Amino acid sequence: MNRATPFNQSFLFKLLLGLFICMLLSASWAGSIDWSSLSNQERAVLKSYQTQWPSFTTDKQSSLKRWAALPESERAQIRSQFTQWNNLPPARRISLQNKLEHYKSLTPAKREKIKKWRRWIKSLPLMEQQKLRERWSQLSNVERKNYIKELAKKYGSAPL
Repeated sequence: MNRATPFNQSFLFKLLLGLFICMLLSASWAGSIDWSSLSNQERAVLKSYQTQWPSFTTDKQSSLKRWAALPESERAQIRSQFTQWNNLPPARRISLQNKLEHYKSLTPAKREKIKKWRRWIKSLPLMEQQKLRERWSQLSNVERKNYIKELAKKYGSAPL
C-alpha cells in the first residue's frame, strides 16, 4: 500500500468528513416524522419527496430531514464530494477506503500529528503547495525530509 501524501491526506480528510456526515444522515430517530412537522426550509428542500414521505422508513425520513436542515453550501459541498467519489476508478476508491481504515486504526496522537501536518501544508502559499504536490511522489524519503526542511526555513517549522 502506498503511503498517503499530504495532499492525499487532504482528500482523505474530506472523505472522512463526507462519511461522517453520511453516518449522521443515516442514524435512526425514534418514530415516524410527519411532513407537517418539517420546517418551511426542510419542506422546500424535500419537496420532490412529499408524496412518498409517508412510505419512507423512519431512518430515511430522519436522514432526509437532517440533510434538508443543512445550509445549502454544505449540501452543495457534500454533493460535489459524492460526485468526485463516484467518478473515481474502483481501484482508487478501494485504495482510499484502505487508507481510511488505516487512519481509523491509528492512535489519537498519530491522527493529531497528521492533522498538524495537513494544517501546515495548507498554510503554505498555493504555489508551494502545488510544487510539493507535483514533486512529492518522485522524491525519496531523504529528499522529502530535505525538501520539507527547505520549506520550513522559508515558511516556518513543519510539525514533524
